[in-house]
Amino acid sequence: MPRLLTEIDKIRRQVLTEVARLTFQGKLLREAEELPYKLYDQGIRNYRCCQFKERAVLKERIRLAVGEDPTQDREPLVNAVIRSLKRDKIKGSMLRVIDIACDRCPIDAILVTDACRNCVAHNCVNSCPKKAIHILNGKAVIDKEKCVECGMCAKACSFGAILQVQRPCERSCQVGAISSGEDRHAVINEEKCVTCGACTVGCPFGAISYKSEIVPVIKKLNDNAHSIALVAPAVAGQFGRSVSLGQVIAGLKDLGFKEVKEVAVAADDIANLEADEEINGWLTNSCCPAYKNLVEKHFPQLKEHVSHQLSPMAYLASKVRKEDPNAFIVFIGPCLAKKEEAQDLVDAVLTFEELACMFVAKDINLAAIEGVPLTDNPSKYGLGFAKSGGVSAALGTHKDVKSKALNGLAECKTALLLAKAGKIDVDFLEGMACVGGCLGGPGTLVDSNLSRKILETESASRDQKQESQSK
Repeated sequence: MPRLLTEIDKIRRQVLTEVARLTFQGKLLREAEELPYKLYDQGIRNYRCCQFKERAVLKERIRLAVGEDPTQDREPLVNAVIRSLKRDKIKGSMLRVIDIACDRCPIDAILVTDACRNCVAHNCVNSCPKKAIHILNGKAVIDKEKCVECGMCAKACSFGAILQVQRPCERSCQVGAISSGEDRHAVINEEKCVTCGACTVGCPFGAISYKSEIVPVIKKLNDNAHSIALVAPAVAGQFGRSVSLGQVIAGLKDLGFKEVKEVAVAADDIANLEADEEINGWLTNSCCPAYKNLVEKHFPQLKEHVSHQLSPMAYLASKVRKEDPNAFIVFIGPCLAKKEEAQDLVDAVLTFEELACMFVAKDINLAAIEGVPLTDNPSKYGLGFAKSGGVSAALGTHKDVKSKALNGLAECKTALLLAKAGKIDVDFLEGMACVGGCLGGPGTLVDSNLSRKILETESASRDQKQESQSK
């Protein structure tokens, strides 16, 4: 998922920033109803048919920003804010469709273009099992009442004059979890959804988004609670090429976090534990929750091959919880699937995007603050868990295994189909739902190619430092 900055990103971040700012200032309840008007006046306009629909869509984006499901009723926004401020934890499915923002893209998946030549063969007519095509005024015409969108006519046309198209949200979903409802709005099938978040990037109208957890997190920070941030190794380069991890940690402490821990340390432990795990034919990783969901929901017969180890996030959170049962634990990373994985393990999950909005809301310029010394010492392999191939590389330092890295859900599906048929010849399958690994997650701020280079440079630097200290 390349992180091209779109208008949708800008709008979502502007909404999150304003909600964060008002929450930090203790004004969210008082100013919630005016927020759609304020955001409209700040420039979020000219995307919809009129100012009334623009503000209606903004209202639903604000609901998501405070951790509530979008609705179609006329409930005052303040009611959602009241519930949000009373709640310490957001549960349930995080990916949501904003119906009013959905453009209800045409469902006519089969289209006859002007390239139709009215050929003599009429392959399109003869191939249609429902007799839904006829020739009118020298051009093929599709009867939408009869068409079942099987695509046979598109395959049969010698000129390629018939196109089979797909709605962007459906096309972005590799597991077929998104379809069109009776009213043509996008609908997410929870039984199929793996929460990878590809649809949030794929929808060009921003009609699919996620419930944010910034409100409960900021509440705890405002209350001076003992909040501990667990930062994913994919943080490398997310806040700028020149911003160091030490500066990010300093910024987190300026927000109010009492401690900050690197999840990469736990990744080192998980690699060691997985190396000791007995391989029943072949083993696959458990660290990517969207990939794990893919196995459990779409290939349940392969669940026995999934590692029994916790993900690095869960492993570190369990250790912190034992040491401090009352701590408020927040995982910070690039992943939306972590928001659901974490519900019984940590108190909240923030994406890098949400964290960036909190920094802006508090006027914290990471590039201008002094970084703190790093106290954790993960290896370059623990840091490498953030990129595709990183888990395999880490496991290879402990055990001689034949491994294959799967980069993105499409590759994961293909490999699992082969595995289901008994046609794979590996000891370890590394599945990453996002192209590029965690660095390509939907909650990232920069393109995965750039962040990968920064991660590798930082990993090499820290590795050299550790070697020099050990001498």
